[in-house]
Amino acid sequence: MAAIDLTWCFPEILLALLLVVMMGPGSISTMLAIAIAYLAQFARLTRTQIARLRGATFVEASRSMGAGPTHIWLRRLRPNAIAPIVIVAILTVGNAILLEATLGFFGMGAQPPVPSWGGMMNADSVQMFTVPWVIICPGAGSALSVIAINLLGGGLLRGLDVRHRASKV
Repeated sequence: MAAIDLTWCFPEILLALLLVVMMGPGSISTMLAIAIAYLAQFARLTRTQIARLRGATFVEASRSMGAGPTHIWLRRLRPNAIAPIVIVAILTVGNAILLEATLGFFGMGAQPPVPSWGGMMNADSVQMFTVPWVIICPGAGSALSVIAINLLGGGLLRGLDVRHRASKV
């Protein structure tokens, strides 16, 4: 966890830029850089959720009734810990799309002919003042992608919510 905490010392954009510069621009290095930049969030959140739930009454009750660690993990801890992780994942996907567009705009993301929102904006940034839609259209596309993923994530969250599911039964 100390190595994970060390990555929180840097903003995601700076960490991703450093990693892409070390690995070289391209699709694979961009994906790895974004994954490593956001890894600390998920590691800390997962660790905190599981540590919080391990001492819960329902886990102790399952343990006292003879449930093994696998049963407790699969039937008690995982379903109750997933909702906050899904919320953070939904928000992070939107941030990751914007981070990829930023890296692409700087020329450090996916290289042509691989399509990228930021790459499209970078390729036509010279014509920005004469033909503004060459910047507006990729920007609107990335914004609509983020909105669509957030809406999809909201529906997924309602489906995964253990308390909501229990009230219907």
